[in-house]
Order: sequence, then structure tokens, then C-alpha cells
Amino acid sequence: MNQMLRVMLVEDSESDAELILRQLRRGGYQVQYERVDTARAFQAGLQRQQWDLIISDYIVPGFGGMDALALFRTQGLDIPFIVVSGQIGEHRAVEAMKAGANDYVMKDKLARLVPAVARELREAEVRQARRRTDLALRESEERFRQLADNIDAAFFMFGRSAPGESYQMLYVSPAYEKIWGGPVDGLRKDAFAWTKTLHPEDRDRVLAALPALDQGQFNQEFRILRPDQDIRWVHYRVFPVFDEHGVVYRIAAVADDITERKQTEEHLAANARQLDHMVEELRAIDEQLRATDRQMLKSRTEIEERVRERTANLTHANAELQREIQERVRRECELLEIAETERHRVGLDLHNDLSQRLMGVSYMVKALERRLANKHLPDAAETRQIHSAITEVINHNDLPHRAFEACEWQGDDLAEGLNDLAAKARQLLLISCQFASKHAQPPPSRAAAAQLYKIARECISNSFVHGKATLILMSFTRIKDSLVLMIKTNGVRFPEDGKSAGAVGLRILRSRAALIGASLEILAEGAHGTLLTCTLPLDLQPGLPDSLENPVPSLSSSNGASLTEPLPCGTDAWKMPADRSEKVGASSRD
Repeated sequence: MNQMLRVMLVEDSESDAELILRQLRRGGYQVQYERVDTARAFQAGLQRQQWDLIISDYIVPGFGGMDALALFRTQGLDIPFIVVSGQIGEHRAVEAMKAGANDYVMKDKLARLVPAVARELREAEVRQARRRTDLALRESEERFRQLADNIDAAFFMFGRSAPGESYQMLYVSPAYEKIWGGPVDGLRKDAFAWTKTLHPEDRDRVLAALPALDQGQFNQEFRILRPDQDIRWVHYRVFPVFDEHGVVYRIAAVADDITERKQTEEHLAANARQLDHMVEELRAIDEQLRATDRQMLKSRTEIEERVRERTANLTHANAELQREIQERVRRECELLEIAETERHRVGLDLHNDLSQRLMGVSYMVKALERRLANKHLPDAAETRQIHSAITEVINHNDLPHRAFEACEWQGDDLAEGLNDLAAKARQLLLISCQFASKHAQPPPSRAAAAQLYKIARECISNSFVHGKATLILMSFTRIKDSLVLMIKTNGVRFPEDGKSAGAVGLRILRSRAALIGASLEILAEGAHGTLLTCTLPLDLQPGLPDSLENPVPSLSSSNGASLTEPLPCGTDAWKMPADRSEKVGASSRD
């Protein structure tokens, strides 16, 4: 068996204790024990751990078996207490049994000890199991009562003592009074008194189904009339409880108040009927809409066809307009180039014709000077001065600005071309002309770059010829989303009315700027100096013909030599001014 057994021995004799332990081990127990012989040791042992068995000698010096039994009973323990003694009589044994001992064994008959221990251990286990069962039953009944008392549904329990007898009401929850609106006293006398509250329209149906309650097959929804004449809907269903033979001996029932659900169902049913009616109306409207849609589709098809035709016409007209715009831009470009070329040609013709005529006058004055000198007349000196003045005019009329006006941009980098233009101005015009570029980028097209180059060239030329400028500062930068060309000169300022005679040069500058979508602004600074600003937006550029990118052919002097030959000239450092003076009206100097 080898069952573990925790034993407390109340024994003053160690040899007697060993006899008892040997007997228990022979009976198949593994004994864990503690031997005590005083009341204090006995009480301390009981509190220190749990024991399976207490064996006590009846007579212990200073602490007997009856004393141990009395102290044991104060602890409320339910474990076997067996008295073992060699000097106990039948009278004292009965007295010990009455005091609470489970059994007694004589020391000379220890063979009875193991069966007695086994019997008492079994009985103790049975008592403990019964207590656990009773406790579980009480806890289950309490949980059931708490559940039944706190749910909204009414709970019924019917029972009968024997098959065939009528059912009696064993339990009904407090929710019955809330649902039925009346006391439960009548149900204790008549378990089916609730049937008296059935609505007249549902009474026959429910009573006809009531016999099925014995088989636990009753499941009905019906109406009841409360004492206040309020009508409530109830869902009543039963559950059979079978005994060990499979016979129904109890019936549990649950009744739910489903009035709100029924009202909701009725409301939903009414809504469903209304919805069906609306669906029928919508179907009729849908048919009307379909007919309208077909008519609209037909109209839309006709409109789309007209739109396509109109779009095609507009596309064709737009293409014609674009061609006319391109042609107009091309003609404007040609007019600009022709005007510039003609201006150069007329200037060259005037230069050549004036130079030839002045040369003839110079020869005549020289001959007059010689005749007067040969005659030793005093007027010879004055005649010599006249000849020198005519020679100076001839030399001035042959200034190299004609060659500068013929300069063209031949590269791909506008900033580099403007820098070369400044160098040629220094070489040909013998003035200080400086160029700077910061954060600039190439113009969006070569045609735009060519027009910017020509604007810079013509501005420098006009400033030199008409403004008598000796210092020209030029910059090319990017400011936000625009490229800005700025040219500042120290020559004669423009007239404030901006309407000087013969303003052809200014009109050409404005035309070139408008051609590439740029704005041109001319400001006068103080008594002397002019600031020209050409701003080219990068987000909007008009289309330009490729002819604008071709430079004008270089002009030649009267003797056939090219006017673009460079002349030596030094360079000076410069810095663009940070501010501007008063703004005045623009004027041309051509």
C-alpha cells in the first residue's frame, strides 16, 4: 500500500511508541511522526502542520489521554483520534469514546490497530467528501438564487413526488412580479395560475400546447393581461430535468418579457410594408427616369456630335491663328533685322558720302592754303586751321563704333558672349566697359539669347554715340524666376518726357524685348547716367522663328576692310551700383 501517514504520538514511552510505529509500517504505511508528552508540545504540534492521525496513550505522567482529547476538540479538527493503552478498562474506554475518541486499542492487542486506523481514515475521508459536497451544493444553490433573483427573466421550478401526480411550484424568481404585475402567492397554490392571465386571442393556442409541458416541449410566445390592463408579450419555454432512470421528475421554465422586441418587430413590419409601397413608387419613377434618360442620351449624342464638329472647326481656326501669329512674329523679326541692317547701311552710305565730300573740300582748302602761302598772304595760317578742322571731322566720322555695331554673337553661352561684347567695346570704342554674371542660367531658347545680346549691343552703342558715355557697367543675373540684364552708363541722361526726336533705337529695343516676352525699363540716375533693365520671365516664352538666331552679316568700310577688327584696349575692374536714383521717362538715342 505504501500510503504516507502523518501521525502525532502522545506517548511518554519511546519503546511503546516504536511498537506502535512498527505495527503501522507492517500495515503498509509510510509513517511521518512526532512524539509529544506535554500539553504545550501537543498544542504546538497541532498548530505547526496538518496530521492524518493522532494516537494517544491513556495515561501519560502530567498529561493524560483525556487531557489530549479535550485539547484536540478545542481545535475543531476532523481527523481520527485513537486511544492506545495497556491499563484502560471497558468503563474508561466507553468514557473516552463519549469524549470524542474514534476508537481504542489495547497495547497487548495491537493487531487491531491497523484495521482500526484504516477504518477511521476511510470514515474521515467520507466525512470530508460529504462536507465538500454539502458546501458545493450550498454554493451552487446560492449562485442559482443570486442568478435567478437578478436576471430580468422569470424562472420557475416545478416538481412532483411521483409520475402521474400534478406538478407543484418549487421556486419562482422575483422577476415574475415585474413581468406579470402581480404577486407570486397564487402560484404556490396552483402552479399554472399564470394561465389565467392569458390574452383571449392567445388562450386557446397556449392551453392546447400546455400538455406538452410534461415532455419539456413547451415553447410559446403569447400575450398576457396584467392587473393594470397593460398587455405584455411573453416568451415561455421549459426544460425537463431527468432522474437516474431517465424519467422527468422536475421541470425548469424561463419566461422573458419580449414586449419591446414584438413592438420593434411590428414597427419593422410596418416599415417593411411602407418600404414595399415606396419600392413600387420608385419603380414607376425609375421607368419614367429611364425614358427621360433615353431622351437625354439621344440629346447628349446630338450635342456631342455638334461639339465635335465645333471643336474640329475651332481646332482648324486655332491652327490658322497660330500660323498667322507665327507669320506675324516672323515678319516682325524680319522687319527688325531689315530696319537694323538698313540703319547700318544708311549710316555707312552717309559715312562714305560725307567722307568723300569732306575729302574734296579738304583738297580745295589745301590748294587754297598753298596759293595763299605762295603769295605770302596772312590768310594762309587761317586757311591751314580750316584744313585741320576738316581733317579732324573726317577722322571723327570714321569712328570704330560702326564696327562695334556689326559685332554678332557666334557662341552658345550668352554670358560668355556678353563678356566678349564688353571686351570688344573696350577695344573698339576705347571706353571702360565691364561685365559680371551671378547665378545666371542659359535663356530658354537660342532666339531669346540672340535678342538679349542685340539689346545689350545696341544699348552700349547708343550710350557711346549719343550719350557720350565713358563707363558702362553690364550684369546678367537670375532673380527668382526671371533672367535680368542690367546696363548702367554715365553718359547724358535721357529726357524726362521720353519723346526725343527720332527715337527709332528705343523702339527697336522695346520691339526686341516684346518679341521674346521680356519687359524693358529705362531709368535716369541723377544729372548723369542711365540704367536699362531687361527682365525675361522663365515661365512664359513665346515661340520664335529660327531666323532670329542668325546674325546680321558684318558691314564693311568704304575701302572694303572689315569694321570688326579688334583694337587694343585695357580692362578695368568694376562693381554694379546697389541702388537707383529717380525714375524718369524713357528716351531713345539712335
